[in-house]
Formats: sequence, structure tokens, C-alpha cells
Amino acid sequence: MGLSKDIYREFEDVVGPENISDDPIIMESYHRPTFEAVILPKSTEEVQAIVKLCNKQKISFKGISTGWIGWVPGSLSFSGVIYLDLRRMNRIIEINEKNMYAVTEPYVTSAQLQAEVMKKGLNCNVIGAGANTSALPLVGGGGDGHFGQSVSFGDRNLLAVEWVTPEGEVVRLGSLGSLDEWFCGDGPGPSLRGIIRGQVQPNGGMGVFTKAAQKLYHWPGPSTMPVEGVSPDYTLSEMPPNFLVRYFSFPSVEEQIEAERKIGESEIAFEAMGFHVGLLATNISSCNEETVKNYRRLRALVQGPGFLIIIAGDSPEDFEYKKRVLEQIITETKGKSLEPIEDPRISGGLLWRCIRITGSIRETFRAGGLFHNVGLGFGQRDIHLRYMAQVAKKKEALIDKGLIVDDSPYPFGWSLEHGHIGHTELFCQLVPAPESLEAVSELARESDMMAFNGNIAVPPRILMDIIGPRVCNYHLWIEKVKKAFDPNGLAESRGLL
Repeated sequence: MGLSKDIYREFEDVVGPENISDDPIIMESYHRPTFEAVILPKSTEEVQAIVKLCNKQKISFKGISTGWIGWVPGSLSFSGVIYLDLRRMNRIIEINEKNMYAVTEPYVTSAQLQAEVMKKGLNCNVIGAGANTSALPLVGGGGDGHFGQSVSFGDRNLLAVEWVTPEGEVVRLGSLGSLDEWFCGDGPGPSLRGIIRGQVQPNGGMGVFTKAAQKLYHWPGPSTMPVEGVSPDYTLSEMPPNFLVRYFSFPSVEEQIEAERKIGESEIAFEAMGFHVGLLATNISSCNEETVKNYRRLRALVQGPGFLIIIAGDSPEDFEYKKRVLEQIITETKGKSLEPIEDPRISGGLLWRCIRITGSIRETFRAGGLFHNVGLGFGQRDIHLRYMAQVAKKKEALIDKGLIVDDSPYPFGWSLEHGHIGHTELFCQLVPAPESLEAVSELARESDMMAFNGNIAVPPRILMDIIGPRVCNYHLWIEKVKKAFDPNGLAESRGLL
């Protein structure tokens, strides 16, 4: 359809002619669907003016920072949509060492923020999609990451937020609205954090988030890590003091669950990441051929399912205590250390990839390329693992038939908050044949219904009008919230409700 010259000029007056384009070539460089225009605001005031213009002209809009997670632009229609590229909003506004929080704009990546806070002896939550994502996905989604064991996930870390509503009003949530400070996400009065964000739909709420604060945590490591080598073949020149990386496999899922439970109760782990050996091989390899070779080697050495654990001591004494506790737990649960991971060069590379969370790109673009997630999401970790063990048998059957790549039948995921909650997924790597996608899609549908009918989880692929009656009719409440805050239906309305 395209914007009329008069409407285009109105948007141009907000951001300047150099920060808006409706050139098809420019828009194609973002995503394949065609937008009405791409616009790059610099400030909250410009975002607000754009949103108000969209409401005036009845034009849909969507704000995107790095675009790596949560909302998949390529899956939706973009006729009549203004794309707000927030890359010019890239400032770290504040790092408050005393009160342990940081305030950022949307295009600050987790890598940038983590590098700065580590210089001050602090660390931040980084989501599992990697440090290349925005530091603010915790505003718009789950925000769970590798070291959620010790720093939790987005729901717990989000503090005060500055939000441009779908109608163009600026709302400052929590302590920001009452005291002009960032330390708290709630009050006085009812909290809106549950309105602006969501674990499933609306998966990020509505409107545009322009600033937000998040909690920071103590970092026991050095201010800069001694990285050597060239990506993707890099490691640490030496292991930082009081750090240990190990991978343990177990005879069965039950022993794995017991080990995770005891580790959580003792609170000794900085990270407990439930890689299967396929993902582990990807993380220690520098190319696809090496990944296949390492997978075959590691698969022959493990007993069964397992996890990678990182111990980080605050002092030599604390480190020795945590190691002794770990040794006792592993002995009691019949765990077996995967010997190649004990190599300092391999464990050093794993340590930095897991802290920086750079392995996610390797895992996504590993040998074979395309994969399909059959996974679950959040819930009680032991229940998830037992359920996934049943699904894994179905995956193994597809491997045996040659319908998917053999990258280990086991699921992966991680423990959060020392075992209080967990995240579990099962990836299936497709082979280049139509029947591969068909088989995996059927497995996804079957596993979703198993989870749904067993009251194990709320699978995102099942229609909301089917799920809703099981969970307090939340789909009806979401529709009411949407209509109240976005009466014109312009913000994130496509593909969400």
C-alpha cells in the first residue's frame, strides 16, 4: 500500500529524513515481508510521537531491538505496519554499584552490559539466546539463561520500566513513577509488570519499552577474562582462580534428577546446564565436521543423560567446600565425569562460552542447519525431565528411521533458582527430506498434547481457546487487557491475539 507523501512527511518531521525509509531495498534488508516504512527513533519522546502518529493515522507499529528472540518478523504479514528499529537507543544509562542494578535502553546488548558490569565486580542475567540479544528481553519475555541457577531469570530481575503505551502515553512503572529512581518494579499501588510482559501471548506485552532497570549480581571472577585464540576456536589462557567446569553423565534420568536436586539444595552451582552430548560437542568444536567427530567420541563415553556444571568460589575456602560437596553428590548419584571436558583448554573455552553465552549461535547453526523445537518451557524440573524422557524415546525412534539427525536422543535444559524451577527443551535436527519435517511436526503435536493432557505444561503451539479454559480462562483476560490498553489494535496485534 505504502504511506502517502503527507503521512511520510509527518513521520520524517519526528526523526529527520535520514532516519526513515520506505525504500523496498532498505526494508528487504531487515526482513522479507514489506513494511510501510522503517523508522529509527533516538529517544522516548520520538517513540511517543511516532506511536501517537500511528494512532492518528490508524497504522500498526512494532518496536524491535536486536530482533533475535521472542517475536519472529518473518512469520507475519506487514501490510500497514511501521517498523521501529530501536538501534539508535543504545545507551547504558546507569550502573548502580551500591544498589546493584543497571539501567539501559533497548539496543544495549547483554554483551555490552556484562562487559561493563564485570569491571565493577558484578554480573547480569543473560538470556539463553546469547549475549548478542538486547539486555532488555526480560521486559518482554521469560528472559531465562544459562546461569539462571544463581541469578534467576527475567521475571525476577526486572525492576522499574519506562513504557510508551499503545496509545502513546509514557508510563513509568514502579519506583521510577513515584520517586524517579529505578530500584523497584512494583508500587506504590498495583503493579503493571504482568500487563506489559508475558510468558506466552502477548509475549512482550504492548507498546514500546524505552528504558528499563535490571538487577545485578556479585561476580567472583576477574574484570576481564584471559581469552586467547580466534573465534570460533578460542579458549582461556588460564582458568580463573576458584572456577571449575565439569560434565557429568548418569545411568538414568532418576539419578540425574537426584543430583540436580542435591546440587540445588546445597546452592553450590554458579551454573547447571543440562546439555546433551550433541550440544556439548557443538560447543567444543570449531566446525561442523569436528562437531560430528566429537559427538561420536563423547556419545561413547557417557552413561546416559547429564549436565554441565560450573562452580565459582568467592574465596579459596569457599571453592574447596563447594568442590567437596559436589564430589559427594556425584558419588551418591553414580555420576561419571566426562574426561575430555577436564582438559583445561576445553573447559576454559566452555567456561567463557557459558558465561558469555556465545554457544547459542553454534547450537542454532550446527551441522545440519535446520532444527525444530519440540520443547516444553518452564515448570518443575523433575516432572519435565520425566516427561521429556518419554518424548525422547519417540525422538530416538525417528533417529533410527533416519528421519532426523542423530544428535543425541536426550533433552536439554537447565535448573533455575537452585532447582525451584527448570526449563526443558527437545531439539530435532532435520534431514533434507519433506518427510523429516512432517515427522517432527507430528512429534511436536503429540508431545504438546501429552504435556497438555498430563497437566505438565502449557504448550505455546496449542490454540489459546483450547488452553484457556484449563488455566482460568486467561485467553479471555488477555483480550480484555489488549482492548483496554490498545483500543485501536495497532500494537503487536498481528499473530498474537
